[in-house]
Amino acid sequence: MTAVESPASAARPSWRVAGSAAAIMVVLALLGVGLATADVRFARDYWMALVPVYGLLCVFTAWKRERPGDRLVLRQLLHWGGIAGAVALDFSIRSTGLETQVASGLNALLLLALGCFLAGVHLDWLFVPVGLLLTLTLVLVAKADQYLWLLLVAAVLPLALWVGAKRLSHSRSARTSTPAASSFGADPKT
Repeated sequence: MTAVESPASAARPSWRVAGSAAAIMVVLALLGVGLATADVRFARDYWMALVPVYGLLCVFTAWKRERPGDRLVLRQLLHWGGIAGAVALDFSIRSTGLETQVASGLNALLLLALGCFLAGVHLDWLFVPVGLLLTLTLVLVAKADQYLWLLLVAAVLPLALWVGAKRLSHSRSARTSTPAASSFGADPKT
């Protein structure tokens, strides 16, 4: 930093790096949401693959921001190494048959959300919203199957009401269009 540069101008490039990394994480998370809704089994592999990608993005951010003695890079390597180790342990448990593939994918997403949130706490606040977005994604993906029947009812009920209203309207219009005379043709006034 030269005598002309202020500490704020020196921090600006690291903010851009953190902002770019967070934006990439959000785009990758949104892609994961699409995959999770299409095929939860494929999403498990996707969330797992994001752990090292997110880790590298945070390590790069730490490297761009690090000042002598900070050890930000080392802390981020240990942080994401711990997340990767937890995901690996989860997958070794899955291989024993105690956990389903879907549950394993949701666990990987939960660990990824926690890793991003904690990176936001310890590295740059911009990673906190990414962690919260991943947590919201987890809740939506996990609960979508439970409430699918409710969505089906919500979609079918208005359709059934519309069909019922049309039939009722049609039957009323058919009754009012028939003459009020008896079937023998007699005048009802007599």
